[in-house]
Amino acid sequence: MQEKEDRLKSRSYTDVIIIGAGLAGLACARRLAQENIPFVVLEADQKIGGRLNTEYLDGYILNRGFQVLQTAYPEARKVLDYDELELKAFLPGAMVRIDGKFFRLADPTRRFRELFSTLTAPIGTMMDRMRILRLAWLLWRSKVSDIFNAPELPTIEFLRKQGFSEKIIQRFFKPFFAGICLDADIRASSRIFCYIFRIFAMGDVALPTNGMVAIAQQLAKSMAPEQIRTNARVKSVYNDEVVLDSGEKLSGRAVVIATEGPETARLCQSSTSVGSCGEVCIYFSAQRAPIADPYLVLNVEPNKLINSLTIPSRVAPNYAPPGRELISVVVLGNPSIDDATVEKKVRQELMEWFGPIVEDWQHLRTQRIIHALPDQRPPIPNPKEPTDPCMPGVYICGEYNSVPGIQWALLSGRQAAEEVIHNLGMHR
Repeated sequence: MQEKEDRLKSRSYTDVIIIGAGLAGLACARRLAQENIPFVVLEADQKIGGRLNTEYLDGYILNRGFQVLQTAYPEARKVLDYDELELKAFLPGAMVRIDGKFFRLADPTRRFRELFSTLTAPIGTMMDRMRILRLAWLLWRSKVSDIFNAPELPTIEFLRKQGFSEKIIQRFFKPFFAGICLDADIRASSRIFCYIFRIFAMGDVALPTNGMVAIAQQLAKSMAPEQIRTNARVKSVYNDEVVLDSGEKLSGRAVVIATEGPETARLCQSSTSVGSCGEVCIYFSAQRAPIADPYLVLNVEPNKLINSLTIPSRVAPNYAPPGRELISVVVLGNPSIDDATVEKKVRQELMEWFGPIVEDWQHLRTQRIIHALPDQRPPIPNPKEPTDPCMPGVYICGEYNSVPGIQWALLSGRQAAEEVIHNLGMHR
């Protein structure tokens, strides 16, 4: 007993302590490893990945909520090995459900055969379509810095200012952008909308063959096993000292907090925290896919729970065992009804879409994710600028303090590491 108490009272030391093994924390660790700076990553969960995680269930691959990789993200291209991830892409476009029918909307530059369906879908006027092409062209030519220095508006106001009709806002932009940013009223910053719209036009939307957690696992490959500690929840941080729930104390020359916004606020002893956008993701197994093509399916009908539907096994076949299909449905927010009721109501809506065959679908999981993304209403931070330390020697990183998405989690982690490298270099 005395030996255990002595061990708990002892203090370990390393140059940098990173709290959180999500993408930001791992990107920070990766950059430190390149400079041979000693570090340890502390993760409260049993495994790495943070919100970018994956469950393997009886031959199914269930990502934590609606998660995809935009292949055009510049930081992801720089850091990740896409070939090793064996990326499988969705078709460039979406299907929308309007008045009980499905319509294909595709990028005409990459899916010319869908041009007629795209032009005739009842989503807006021909002028709306011309404005989409014009906006895509302008954003493609823009620098990222131009986008994030442009005047900032809620996205719905930005679209109206661009001259888009209410019809196309409600039937295309709202379900599309709401599904990506988990923002039902599309009040998120116009800067985020413009950046995402640009990225969609420049690359693919893809899934790693072995699940989204493969991205985190690839980042961790460059680290020794002892440099990442799981089941290590941090109780408190004060300057260069970190105390775990177990009572163990660690000291370092720098501490990097790479956790979700609410957890970062707790560790920084801050009374303010970035708001959260939630989602409910429901997974079903079916014998046959209700839609053959690997599109994102958007629901534009009002007063419904379903925002979007995907069939991951149509994109990456090994997401379901042989002879089965994996279906994922996303509900925005945090409904007040319980999970069983959500699943029942979603199944009823799906029966309106596909008929009684839905009764035979097997329910696999309901994931209620309270903090799926940070609130993205303006004003948002400039992602190129380093963040202020919350206390001396303590750095913070993560998409909650930048722009939501894999790109910005990776970038903020690297930026935090480079601040640490610079400051530690000054002291050496």
